[in-house]
Amino acid sequence: NSAVAVCMRPLEGERNVAGPYFYPLYEQAASLDMSIALHIANGNPAYCELYWPSPQDRFAIFRVPTVVSCFTLLMSELPALFPTLRWEFIEASAQWIPWVHSEAAIRYKMAGRKFPEDIFHEYNIFVTCQTNDDLSYILKFAGHCVVIGTDYRHTDPSSEVNAIAVFREQTGISQEAKNRILHYNPKALYNL
Repeated sequence: NSAVAVCMRPLEGERNVAGPYFYPLYEQAASLDMSIALHIANGNPAYCELYWPSPQDRFAIFRVPTVVSCFTLLMSELPALFPTLRWEFIEASAQWIPWVHSEAAIRYKMAGRKFPEDIFHEYNIFVTCQTNDDLSYILKFAGHCVVIGTDYRHTDPSSEVNAIAVFREQTGISQEAKNRILHYNPKALYNL
């Protein structure tokens, strides 16, 4: 029915995205040429209770598990098992990309593994940015895998109704990079 992605939460009960429990889902998504979209959320009640009820703790409850799930993916066997599967990490900003990239590189070296030159690109990982992200820095780590998300349907820290217009007016990044983020990267992510 023209779907392009399977939406998941970074934590589903006691399971994280790298567990074998989800392999049949990933196999099916790959066969249908769909991506796996990890949207900020949390399906683990025990984890949520650690940080509830403070509204400020929603950062820990929703965004942090999304970032950790990307790191877990980078360190897992999933990219080798499902080399054509595309992954997207949505609504968690993109500021964390350099940190996760650096941490993964250190751990690859410690484990004697070869760290891919452009790991986000090679592993088909895409991340939505926000207009307040430091894109000139982030693009050094994942230039071919950043897309923009507007989340315009509801109001929260990621919501920006005019995100595309604001993004187009940004300085400090090239028009080529803007074209990749607005057109070519989403086209690759959803195989359009």
